[in-house]
Amino acid sequence: MSRQAKELMIHEDEMFSLEQSATCPIPGYLILRLKGPEASQAQLPKKTAQLLGVMLNRVAGAIEQAVKPERVYVLSFCEIEPRLHFHLFPRTAWLLKEYFKANDCANDPVNGPMLFEWARSAFGPGSQMPQGTPDLETACGIMRDILK
Repeated sequence: MSRQAKELMIHEDEMFSLEQSATCPIPGYLILRLKGPEASQAQLPKKTAQLLGVMLNRVAGAIEQAVKPERVYVLSFCEIEPRLHFHLFPRTAWLLKEYFKANDCANDPVNGPMLFEWARSAFGPGSQMPQGTPDLETACGIMRDILK
């Protein structure tokens, strides 16, 4: 495992790997991957599905403690990477403010999927986060400690 991969790894066990996104440095944007071959939640054995629910709950809680988002989006597309995985994305107040500013839509209801896609484009690799955003390394450390 490369140095960068080690820095981004938040948690790993026999069933799951959990990493900070390598393509979008928003603190707390995590990707939870199942280690099995399943491409659909419907394919999961009952026990695996139960453990997945527990893990999603734990990860969302860790994100909430580390970066204090107003919402944690949980998304699964399995399009580019067909193996079952989940994007857990912290929709923070600062991110919503930036989204409204960039899209001139402050009076519209929040469209979570559009905000998610916009954020991944607006904050690509090497992007600087606005002042006051939790430090990526610190946030990752907090989440690692919570998920031990």
